Amino acid sequence: MSSVIGGLFNFSDRLQMQSLGLRGKRNEVVTANIANAETPGFRAFGFDFEKQLQSLGDDNVRSTMRTSDPRHVKNAFTQANGQVTPDVYVRPTESVDEDGNTVDIDKEMSEMARNQILYRTTVETLNRKIGMLKYAINGGR
Repeated sequence: MSSVIGGLFNFSDRLQMQSLGLRGKRNEVVTANIANAETPGFRAFGFDFEKQLQSLGDDNVRSTMRTSDPRHVKNAFTQANGQVTPDVYVRPTESVDEDGNTVDIDKEMSEMARNQILYRTTVETLNRKIGMLKYAINGGR
């Protein structure tokens, strides 16, 4: 993002933009789990990033640590330049089917619906921000 455009968006807006990409990745993970719900021995994957984004927001408010290089690490999962680096992982589970599959299709479908709602909400919020910027650029017309 260029510095001119970047100046139009606040920290919260940039977090929301970053969350869109992460929600897209979560959708891929959930879709893969659903597609493999009948595959014997398949282990369900997880992809969590909300806590990382929350901690990034908390760090921004407190500003407890200053970094001098974007490669410095602020915490275990956030780089100094504000990039969150969550990983896809094999989700630990207590329920394993007879065939060794750990996908709970009901849980996956509800997670997909939740993720889609949050994605759409974030897009709508950013669209409203862009609409306000257009309104201001056009002089209130």
